[in-house]
Amino acid sequence: MTDALDPDRPRRQARRLLASALAIVFALLAGIGSPSAHTTSGGSSFADVTVDRSTPEQNLRTFLTAVERSIVRLEAREWARQYYDAWLYPPITAEASAEIGLLKQYVLDSMDLSAFPDWRRESAGIETALMLWEIFRAENVTRETTFKQLRDGLWVIPGTYVQAGTINSGIRAGDVVFTAETVAHVPALYQIRVGDRPADGFSAYHYFTETPGGLEPPRWAGIAHRLPGILSWEFGSNTLFQWLITAVILATVLLAPPLISALIRVRGPRWFCQSLLTAVFSIQATGLVIDQAGLSGGSATLMTLLFLTLFYGAIVVCVLIAGEWVGNLFSSIQQAKDKTFDTSIIRLGTRVVSAMLAIAVMIYGISTAGVPVYGIIAGFGVGGLAFALAAKPTLENILAGVILFLDGSIKVGDTIESGVLTGTIEDIGMRSTRIRSSDGGLISVTNSELADKVIKNVSRRILAQEKP
Repeated sequence: MTDALDPDRPRRQARRLLASALAIVFALLAGIGSPSAHTTSGGSSFADVTVDRSTPEQNLRTFLTAVERSIVRLEAREWARQYYDAWLYPPITAEASAEIGLLKQYVLDSMDLSAFPDWRRESAGIETALMLWEIFRAENVTRETTFKQLRDGLWVIPGTYVQAGTINSGIRAGDVVFTAETVAHVPALYQIRVGDRPADGFSAYHYFTETPGGLEPPRWAGIAHRLPGILSWEFGSNTLFQWLITAVILATVLLAPPLISALIRVRGPRWFCQSLLTAVFSIQATGLVIDQAGLSGGSATLMTLLFLTLFYGAIVVCVLIAGEWVGNLFSSIQQAKDKTFDTSIIRLGTRVVSAMLAIAVMIYGISTAGVPVYGIIAGFGVGGLAFALAAKPTLENILAGVILFLDGSIKVGDTIESGVLTGTIEDIGMRSTRIRSSDGGLISVTNSELADKVIKNVSRRILAQEKP
């Protein structure tokens, strides 16, 4: 069948092509983001660390044991790659992977990570733990080291700035962990006590920051240690190779959605598809920059915030477009039932609802990033009054639009005369009303200005009856 006989054929082909492209992209993202290959044979003994956080000394022993066992597994995997002079790491067994996950949890639970946002706690916590372990080694802190009590619920290792405190609330109330202040000062302490001096033997912290994949690097991460020296140069505690991976991820997030959505010719669906794809790619990228690229420190925080901003921004656009579609759908349904019904009421209502949902998404996104947005809103006070005064014209226009609807003096399609304004109403929006004049020009007037004027509705004129 030719295109002339079947005009919808190009559109169907474009939809099939788009569906195929999306399937390929999602498959690639799932493959890239998946953990390293597991084998079921072999394995190591499961972690049997005694977890005790009843005292600062017990927490220190639990921490040191869990970190040291994690480092042993990292070093053994790197040693095996070097021994066979391989480009790839050997496969990791399912049991060993489960053990690493358990050790990771023991390490994270030994510290107060409440200062980090949820999306940053795991990677930042492991990075902090490895630095703290090297600080302990430089300070000759061992499992037999005792703490000095400063006050009730707070202890310190003598001669150091490392403190431990008691958790006072929640399901872990009573546990003793390294305090949030200590965690926050670990990078500075590391520079003072360890710095850039080469470690004696295997440096777990440098290995962690220079190798993609964290405590459980994927097999391909071994390539990072076989590349030319220039790709191992460090920029902000991360290698050039890691930055190149990050650049590829960022380019994919920015370029792939518009290229795929360009197959859709209609503007509204194309923008919705592009925003939806941007959200999907961005949320995948937030994990890839840490789990695959292995970014650490402030670089990981910066790139993750960038991808989270793209994600929530794209969700806001999707909500607004979807709200417009819902309004148009309900308007068409109601118009089919009642020809005299003013559909602008429905469109205005859906726009207000979608705008409120978009604001809610933005507030949630800001709070997810770690900004105390709810406290800021609660503490507006005088600032809230200034904001209300600044937004007064916008609020007046919205309320005036609602009043015009409720009053019923005008509706879309009416021809009106109001001062120098004469024409047919085409749309009553949240801020302004659009009027088509007799010469074809489009006039926009704010709702508050129109509501304050004397309006003559020519369309509702009643013809005078002739006297008998």
